[in-house]
Amino acid sequence: VSANTISSIARLLEHNELDLPDGTRLKAHPDFSCIALAHPPDNKRSKSWITPEISSMFYWVKVKPKTSDELKTVLNRLFPNLEPIQLDQIVRLRDRLDDAVAGGAADTMDERESLMLSLRKIRHICRRLERKGSESKLAELVRNALMTSLMPDREKQIVETCMSDCGILDQSSDGLKDENNLSVLDESLVAECRRTPSHPLLVPNPRFEDNPGHTKVLNGLLEAHSVGERALLVMGYQGVGKNRVVDSILHRLQCEREYLQLHRDTTVQSLLSSPSVEGGRLIYYDSPLVRAAVNGRILVVDEADKAPVEVVALLKGLIEDGELALPDGRVLKYEESSSGSPGQISVLIHPDFRLWALANPAGYPFHGNNLAKEMADVFSCHTVHALDPESQTNILQSYGPSLSNKTIQKIIRIWQDLAVAHERGMIAYPFSIREAVSVVRHLDSFPDDGFDDAIDNVLAFDRFDTVLMKQLDSIFRQHGVKLPSDVTVLDGGGRDGGISTPRTRASSPKHGKLDPTGAPHVGGNTWAGGTGGSDTAGLGGRGGPYRLDLGHKVHQVSDEMKAQVSEEARRRAKEMGERALEEKLKELNMGKLDWERYNSLRQRVDVQIQQLQTHLKDIKRKKEERVWLRRQSTGELDDSRIVDAIAGERDVFKRRGMADEAPSHSFDEDESMFITLVVDVSASMYRFNSYDGRLQRLLEATLMIMEALGDDDRFQVKIVGHNGSSSRIPLAKSDTPKDPATQLKILEEMVAHTQYTWAGDSTLEAIESAVSSAHEDEIVLIISDANLKRYHIEPEEISSLLKRSDVHAHLILIGSMGEEAKDLAKQIPNGRAQVCSDSEELPLLMKNILASV
Repeated sequence: VSANTISSIARLLEHNELDLPDGTRLKAHPDFSCIALAHPPDNKRSKSWITPEISSMFYWVKVKPKTSDELKTVLNRLFPNLEPIQLDQIVRLRDRLDDAVAGGAADTMDERESLMLSLRKIRHICRRLERKGSESKLAELVRNALMTSLMPDREKQIVETCMSDCGILDQSSDGLKDENNLSVLDESLVAECRRTPSHPLLVPNPRFEDNPGHTKVLNGLLEAHSVGERALLVMGYQGVGKNRVVDSILHRLQCEREYLQLHRDTTVQSLLSSPSVEGGRLIYYDSPLVRAAVNGRILVVDEADKAPVEVVALLKGLIEDGELALPDGRVLKYEESSSGSPGQISVLIHPDFRLWALANPAGYPFHGNNLAKEMADVFSCHTVHALDPESQTNILQSYGPSLSNKTIQKIIRIWQDLAVAHERGMIAYPFSIREAVSVVRHLDSFPDDGFDDAIDNVLAFDRFDTVLMKQLDSIFRQHGVKLPSDVTVLDGGGRDGGISTPRTRASSPKHGKLDPTGAPHVGGNTWAGGTGGSDTAGLGGRGGPYRLDLGHKVHQVSDEMKAQVSEEARRRAKEMGERALEEKLKELNMGKLDWERYNSLRQRVDVQIQQLQTHLKDIKRKKEERVWLRRQSTGELDDSRIVDAIAGERDVFKRRGMADEAPSHSFDEDESMFITLVVDVSASMYRFNSYDGRLQRLLEATLMIMEALGDDDRFQVKIVGHNGSSSRIPLAKSDTPKDPATQLKILEEMVAHTQYTWAGDSTLEAIESAVSSAHEDEIVLIISDANLKRYHIEPEEISSLLKRSDVHAHLILIGSMGEEAKDLAKQIPNGRAQVCSDSEELPLLMKNILASV
């Protein structure tokens, strides 16, 4: 709730009265009191919701976390059959994670909450551990509760380190196995939980192929269901089989299912009621949620991450508090809940009611909300991972019985490489078993189409993304699959205009006239930017001086007709092109050799630049997505501003629209992200460049960041260097132009410093200077070699400098003698240091760092 909304009831709390919009005055009952629950403000943010006015409205009580002894006492009473060793490990892990956060492991409130092992999460873990005969492992349950597989690498590393410190390790046992060494479902538990449906048509009956990967998830869902978990959250990327897994276990248990699919326009009203027009009248019926609650069915909430968080959050009250108010005045509640107020119409929730939510991870490329952040602790969490080769084989063979095992294994190897490319950040979309099944079904139904056509059918939507297609083409070619040529070139996919026959002969190269209408021109010799013509700058023609792309379909002149251009015309066109290049370089303030040097370096990291820009799309896409626009004078009543409406405010409505229509202060995405790049330009970079290419890698990394972020107004980047002569060498300010000429000068200045500086090191001073002078929430990236031992610099000294709580400081090591860089990174806690031995790794490192901010 906004601070202004809270302040609007100050008079009610202080004087027991409030003026209502209709002019009447509300007099509160003498026994009226207000108890407010809230999270503490984030001290790392400049603005706090606790304003001076709000601070005077309440008597403040701080609820401190339970001590270790208190937590053990509570857990012993809740779970008396829990093994003492496991109880001690859980409590120690809670304390160890809290110590890591206090020691600087988390920069933001989101990071702190993701690393917290709350009492709710501990209860989910203990319920499973306490069940007799359970094959669950504590390590696996902790990972599921914290959903570590979906965390950024740095946070995942912190959790794994804390688990190891507490002795929570993976066991050798792999759970239930049959004689063929395949994971099998616990049939005894299935029989124990099986129901007798009153409406068999509501029991799903999906096609499901048994496989070890999904069966492991089925066992987890079954076990959580058997111990009485009211709500399950199934997380996983699109296409990994979340719906199939859920429908399969419901079929085996013969549970009736109510299905509810959410979307970005879902409202509280649509979640709780279903409108229908009958006989010219609008009638509201119970929604699937209400029907499931009343009749004791399983409510499957699909795409739970797509709906606005405030809409889905009302489910938290139903799960945790056991009550939910409906629009018609009724209140859903469990029988054990407290009695309602006089006149309240209570609808009892059936004891067999369960809520299972399915969601994708937040962010790009699925653009969902962070459901896990808001309410994951009230759910028993389960993650559906990408399938292993054995599981993929079982599924694909069932969909393609006519295909040879050789073809099936080829598809699996390709998909394994795609998964590796996704993990390394080379591609943003995680290709899953869904796409692999599509290829197999195509080959099985249309064997004459061939492998290449089946693959192209899956990639048809991606062919217009040149960067992605280059990456995919390199992966598929390794397995002998050639993607169609029109999807792997810049001006190909979707712009082939066919063959062109020029109407004039090529004799006089020229730029051509500019058509102010922007209309396409084909086969002529008058207009600049035409295609398939003669003499003018354009594409697909002959005799023109240089290329010019105006975005039209490209009509191509045949090689035979190109050969008809005279040598004199070719010479004149070449000279004109060279003059145009000289003018362009002069415009850029670069000589020909400068351009060649710059272009040579840029070409080496061109793919990485495009990858990094792809990783940063998420922030941009958030602006392009339709969102809820608040403080509107028309639309739907904003549930979060009900108090404002009572107080007489008029802008209490919300409506769907584009993010850029909203006031700028409503979106964090509009705020600039400040980044300081601290580069090591010491003598050792130059000296040992021939040993491991560290200076070359530094230049590539710097250019990559400048190119990827320079033209993006969301980022304000400045660059400083350090060496034995100085701890702060200004190289580029945030407003320094990022044109090729300027960027080349920055790179050449960096090389000059490494070549002519005195030997020595000021790494510590440079880090201290950059971190201490940084803005609040600024990102400080220190790119350096690990040549620190010779200067007697200890890892503890670096760690202490990276700990400023309101700055995101990270050390990237790009060179070392032997294993020095890896050893140093391991000794700096909380994932603050990473090793980058190849420029290809930098985009993923940058993505992980920016994802945690």
